[in-house]
Amino acid sequence: MGTFLGFLTYFAWAIGDIFGIYSSRKIGSFLATFYVFIAAFFVASLYVPFALNELRNITPFLLLINILFGIVVLTGNYMINEAFRTSNASLIGIIVQSFPAAVVVLSWLLFKDPITLNQAFWIVIIFFGVFLCTISLSDLKGAKFRVDRGVRLTLIATFGFTIYFTFLRIFIAKYGWFWPNYIAIASFPLAIFTIRKVFKIKEKIKLAVNKKAIVSAFLSGSMLRGGDIALNYAVAAGLTATAAPIAGASPTLFVILSSLIFKDKTSKQQIIGILVSLVGIVALSFSLSIF
Repeated sequence: MGTFLGFLTYFAWAIGDIFGIYSSRKIGSFLATFYVFIAAFFVASLYVPFALNELRNITPFLLLINILFGIVVLTGNYMINEAFRTSNASLIGIIVQSFPAAVVVLSWLLFKDPITLNQAFWIVIIFFGVFLCTISLSDLKGAKFRVDRGVRLTLIATFGFTIYFTFLRIFIAKYGWFWPNYIAIASFPLAIFTIRKVFKIKEKIKLAVNKKAIVSAFLSGSMLRGGDIALNYAVAAGLTATAAPIAGASPTLFVILSSLIFKDKTSKQQIIGILVSLVGIVALSFSLSIF
């Protein structure tokens, strides 16, 4: 069962991101993000009847903080879609998938979670790969620090994801794994308002002409949140050691698919950075599950 749920998440996360990229590039990141949010909310709502018992543990204060965290992580999702729209898909996908390493470090600093030498090694490898993906060594020699806008957005979003997933444990300890994530997803109207204000978006929400892009956005939101539910169910059932490493390896499939489908231009240094980060991400995923 753990293997099945792990592979379900593996394919859902990788393919869900592919659909999201396609949609963002066809109808723009704002509209694509809106439809992804709608789909994610619908899919997550299907699980509500199974989690009603934990609803009584939510306090007004925790609810408010949970909503604020939701706005942060959903705004980060928009930033990633915008980065996917304008920049190299494989590159953006690998950089954002480095956030679990940052979560491990921040959890060690704030909550004193232990880090083994093996895990520390792979974290360093991941960060080194992200550095190669982000900063051109030739620019570094000339004291020029030019960073692609999509990469900048991704780094900011990754920071937001790191904060969200580091402190998510506080909410989970009070009212389980489902409601913290559901409340975050349900805060999408506030997130849309925030995105409009921060990024000065005047585009109206409408039924886009490109129907395939809308379907892709809905598939993206459904698959990504469906993958989340599958993995969280596996964790709750005590199947973490089997499911989590497989799910954590989803960037391997994403990089292959995005490279074949979108064929974005990638420098040799960026290719090396992607491969280095990819090895580190997969190894860290297995390491965290074992230890």
